[in-house]
Amino acid sequence: MQRACEINPSTMAAVLGMEDSKIEEICASITNEVVVAANYNSPGQLVISGSIEGINIAVELLKAAGAKRALVLPVGGAFHSPLMEPARQELQEAIANTNFNTPTCPVYQNVDAQPYTDPAHIKQNLINQLTAPVRWTQTVLKMIADGGTHFTEVGPGSVLQGLVKKINKEVTTDGIN
Repeated sequence: MQRACEINPSTMAAVLGMEDSKIEEICASITNEVVVAANYNSPGQLVISGSIEGINIAVELLKAAGAKRALVLPVGGAFHSPLMEPARQELQEAIANTNFNTPTCPVYQNVDAQPYTDPAHIKQNLINQLTAPVRWTQTVLKMIADGGTHFTEVGPGSVLQGLVKKINKEVTTDGIN
């Protein structure tokens, strides 16, 4: 991914307080640069990804269109965008050389917000996630629709717990450090 960032200097921006569809529309209107939705974090919070110039144009257009905030993030590249394509082959080889067992429960993957148990599908979705948006909001909603009521964040911090609560206040969240 680092090499992809060096090949195509790029960045990301957080957009707050605007409908996803309006953000997608504005990004699509920038036809001479790469600008795409990258992370659907929660309703009203979407991260966009693309070329440096494209993101700068998008930030100004989004602010003018009424976004509560649109700010460039201090990141090294346009993750979850087509600009990560140069990293695909190396990732694909690494995943192909890794043994995946059939999971005992479905694995919900953010690339399309669907559950999977077939290791071949799981592997392909991991590769696809490199250049596709993270559909966190849609994934949480799908897990809730499938009966999920309790979400546990594993690792330091509570960012994901906060995002889950923004998506649905009725579910229970906790964390394991």
